[in-house]
Amino acid sequence: MISSRYPLLLACFVTLSAAAQDARERSDLGLMQRQITVIEQLADRARSSQVDVETSRYHFDYPRFVADLEHMRRGISKYLSPSRAQPTDLAELTSDYRAEAPHPSSHDEHD
Repeated sequence: MISSRYPLLLACFVTLSAAAQDARERSDLGLMQRQITVIEQLADRARSSQVDVETSRYHFDYPRFVADLEHMRRGISKYLSPSRAQPTDLAELTSDYRAEAPHPSSHDEHD
């Protein structure tokens, strides 16, 4: 009897470990989203202090950079809260189940 309890105990430990890892991952991904927000703020500040964009040969592409940050944020958000499949509209039911019996045709009648 004692040996039959060990697989159940092992399954409980594995489940608890997976739940702890999931909570840790969610926490870390939430932190990453907040850090992306801070990076966007820093990019906005750097863009506003940028000088002579027109005259320099190269410049940092802030709009593309911010778009990439937003893309990362959306990817993390979709992972953290995936959309559930929405029910589709099914065909409308007729709700009229009375059918007329077929009319006997003249060639089906017997004398």
